[in-house]
Amino acid sequence: MVISYCKYGSSLHCVWLIIAKPESRIHLAFNDFDTEVNYDTLEVRDGRSYSSPLIGVYDGTQVPQFLISTSNYLYLLFTTDKSHSDIGFQIRYENHCLDPGIPVNGQRHGNDFYVGALVTFSCDSGYTLRVQKITSAGDGKHLICKSTAKAKRQL
Repeated sequence: MVISYCKYGSSLHCVWLIIAKPESRIHLAFNDFDTEVNYDTLEVRDGRSYSSPLIGVYDGTQVPQFLISTSNYLYLLFTTDKSHSDIGFQIRYENHCLDPGIPVNGQRHGNDFYVGALVTFSCDSGYTLRVQKITSAGDGKHLICKSTAKAKRQL
């Protein structure tokens, strides 16, 4: 998805609330950004409201290449003054899934965690990939590499 605000006007107060699927993160990439320094600003907050933690306030042409939220919400506020305006901006965003980790005695193949990305797992020789239910933290699941060796019993 893309948010574009090109050749913006004066005295603006624009709010965008980006909502991703639960358990997802939002990856925000700045394709173009050029606003009036110190007067036309974009605030990015990590959450669903103005009271959410501030990630940053951006103006001029100095913005990070990308940002990743810590929740499934990002709050953006673009404000301008009454005078000069510049080219504007184009921001692209997408869901960014949580890093699934790497199972002990195994490997993860793929390091992109956006929705639709392919990540596969394999286990070392002598281990088999299994899904294990997480009981201490609720109803989640994670992958483990379980040994295929038979346990020896003493007589």
